[in-house]
Amino acid sequence: MKFPQQHNITKLTLATTKYIVIGVVFIIGVITGVLNILITKFTDTKDTAKTRGTSVESKIHPKNTNKRDEYGHPYLRDKNGLPIR
Repeated sequence: MKFPQQHNITKLTLATTKYIVIGVVFIIGVITGVLNILITKFTDTKDTAKTRGTSVESKIHPKNTNKRDEYGHPYLRDKNGLPIR
């Protein structure tokens, strides 16, 4: 009657292995998160990096466009401001 004893040892081994793996993965995740926070805190991001700013002259202006109202729809009003439809 050694079967139940072997079964209990197997269950204990599996449970122990599971908790060890979960603990190792958790610790690696925490260390990765802390390092990520520290690296981003002490290095320049793309927003604060030294880049050339854009000027008004470098912007491309649209050509052949119709007048639009404040919602972006075509301006369909007559000279008095009344809707054409």
